[in-house]
Amino acid sequence: MSNIMLSVQVGGDNRVGFFGGKAFRAGLSFLGEFTDRKLEKEYAYYEVKYSIKFVRPTVLLLGSLYFLFIIADFSLIGNGRVFNAILINRVLFLMISILFSFWLKRNLQPGSYYVSVTAYEITGAAFLLSALYRYETPVFLIQSLHILLLLLIIYILPNRWLYTVMVMSATSFSFYVLSFTADMVVSSREFFASVVHTVLALLLFALSSYRLNRYKRIQYTNSKELAKLSSRDALTGIYNRYRFEEELHRAIVSANRYGTELSLIMFDIDNFKAINDSYGHLVGDKVLVDFTRIVDAEIRECDFFSRWGGEEFVLILPGTNKEDAERLANRLRDRICSTYFNPIGRITCSFGIDSLSAGDDSKSLFQRVDRLMYLAKEMGKDQVISMLK
Repeated sequence: MSNIMLSVQVGGDNRVGFFGGKAFRAGLSFLGEFTDRKLEKEYAYYEVKYSIKFVRPTVLLLGSLYFLFIIADFSLIGNGRVFNAILINRVLFLMISILFSFWLKRNLQPGSYYVSVTAYEITGAAFLLSALYRYETPVFLIQSLHILLLLLIIYILPNRWLYTVMVMSATSFSFYVLSFTADMVVSSREFFASVVHTVLALLLFALSSYRLNRYKRIQYTNSKELAKLSSRDALTGIYNRYRFEEELHRAIVSANRYGTELSLIMFDIDNFKAINDSYGHLVGDKVLVDFTRIVDAEIRECDFFSRWGGEEFVLILPGTNKEDAERLANRLRDRICSTYFNPIGRITCSFGIDSLSAGDDSKSLFQRVDRLMYLAKEMGKDQVISMLK
């Protein structure tokens, strides 16, 4: 039986797993992303698809909460010009949040999603800093708490780790630069304490975000391998019976919808029990693996090859009529008969073939092909039967 193991290459660690006899690698870069750009793109689509469901209501909530702070501003700000400026600030950000939420609904491209979320975070930071320094008597420590809260918001919005760290760092730096230019009374002790706490928060958020990004990708590769395990035969690596039943139903629905041909082949290795009894199950397993490789080399990429159980196999042939399916079965029969399987010698197979007919469902088509295959075995084996006699 083949080893089935998942491994992820982290940093410089070169660990390789196997599934169905094939090597599997999933390297992570120092940014916590897949080194395989195709896999990273695939993951990004998956991440964006589910992140948007969280981000859209979060954006609307943030915009609404930011606007509602105008209630506190009304009681704290005595200068009408300053109040009007902050009111415009809050209304504009609420409108931006609403528009951004609607835009996210129509956009699922990872690249534009990450860039737009980053732009939204930068815009939010700019609006908040602008409002904070319009107050008549700003209190430095209170403003520091606002910045820590903003860093938390940036952290929870799903984004690339690098973009998250860049926005948090730029926001923190901008806050302290603006602190020097604003008319704010602050002691060196308070300023130093604020810097220390902000840097610590920034480091904790960055490390947590980094760990989360890596963990989510490892979980993604785990889920991909589990999905393979649920649909693939562990010994041969081809599809299993459960996956075949799903695919046959889907293929019949597609053929009926588009009016295309569909054929099914079921075949069985003759006298396979005798092979196991004479040579042992390990040799029998090797025969099955070699057998599937021969068949796999003879079929098209669009054909669906699966192991039904034991030594029985099935082929779904989309866009194929019965005559073409019969030609393929005879070609497979000749190819298998002419191959030497070490150490047992040559083997034969019995084939049953039929095509989709009007009113067929997956059960009726499969039952006909199953009967035809057993008819081939009853009539002496090592033959192709495509019609009930």
